[in-house]
Amino acid sequence: TRCRYRFHYQRQIAREKAIIGIYQNLAVGADKQDIMNYVKHDDVLKEGLSAMTFCESLIDIVLKNKESYIKLIEKYLKRGWTFNRLSKMEQAILLVATAEILDTETDERVVINEAVINAKSFCDEGSYKFINGILHKVVS
Repeated sequence: TRCRYRFHYQRQIAREKAIIGIYQNLAVGADKQDIMNYVKHDDVLKEGLSAMTFCESLIDIVLKNKESYIKLIEKYLKRGWTFNRLSKMEQAILLVATAEILDTETDERVVINEAVINAKSFCDEGSYKFINGILHKVVS
């Protein structure tokens, strides 16, 4: 129904904003306050309090667990690769999706699908396949 569509759309925007916020953290060292100043100006998130809360929660989880998530993701990279070799946007998508898989109740298939959609929007052409593969390993 229309209400359920709106909820999913708001969560999609919340994920996207969390990814961009974490990207800012990775690229220029933005802290939580800087990220939330950016996020709170989004009209879709302003209208859906639960979406804003969800976005802030994802950001908090990533910032709190970033190092352990990086270690986990690095286990699944090709031999010789490090997390830092990935683009900042690939890093941000993987961190937010890993946080959502490990530390929320969201269906893992939804998380992976959303990560693939964001990779198709924000990353190089083949990145979505790589991100899909890594996240399937995180789930298993």
